[in-house]
Amino acid sequence: MKLTVLGASGGFPSPGGATSGYLLSYDDRHILIDCGSGVLANLFRFIRLDQLDAIILTHLHYDHISDMQVLKYAIDLSRKFGVERPAIPVIAPASPENIVASLQSDGDLIIGQINPGSALSMYGASVRFYAMEHPVETYGLSVEKDGKKLALTADSVPCPNLQALLQGADLALMDAGSIERLRKPRMMHMTAAECATLANASQVKTLLLTHLLPLIEPGEVLAEARQIRPQTELATPLVVYDI
Repeated sequence: MKLTVLGASGGFPSPGGATSGYLLSYDDRHILIDCGSGVLANLFRFIRLDQLDAIILTHLHYDHISDMQVLKYAIDLSRKFGVERPAIPVIAPASPENIVASLQSDGDLIIGQINPGSALSMYGASVRFYAMEHPVETYGLSVEKDGKKLALTADSVPCPNLQALLQGADLALMDAGSIERLRKPRMMHMTAAECATLANASQVKTLLLTHLLPLIEPGEVLAEARQIRPQTELATPLVVYDI
């Protein structure tokens, strides 16, 4: 399996960047995980529209789904220029219902629902979903194939499901949307220190910090995590990681 980071900003894109989006590729299959602002432009650096097999949306905050509306235009305009493709399966939470309804697209997209504890086979890989703790219905996911495991926390604070999700992952992308210096009584994202601590406790092999808020200096995020886990890295857009 290979994972291409298409966007790693949280909330809004950094200059020249994109918000959450990752391309998982194996056996000539391509699955897009989240589709935030600027993700499609980066996706098309790597694959054509007709090569996209499926989409997983971890939750329906706009920094994870805003380019889904642009994707609809891409499909429609491509068809008018003779590029035919079957409807794309989109696996997403069932709420908020009004946003789910906005994803519908007259047969271009087929919307399926994630439920707590959902597991499914996708083109020979085993995908399992874990409920996270965030203001809207949110799921982290693991993907296992050929003895390798990818874990992606989506947006969350530390919660009971995280260790099972992360346990033994070869590559983990974790939401480091904050740092300890900015801790508040009620958090929406993990700090870099929390990510590093959880990764160590779960025997994660490679940790990438993502969902980086552009208002926080990336070097400060990385330094905080490296005090606990020196080999931590930041997820870097347009880089392809082997799993």
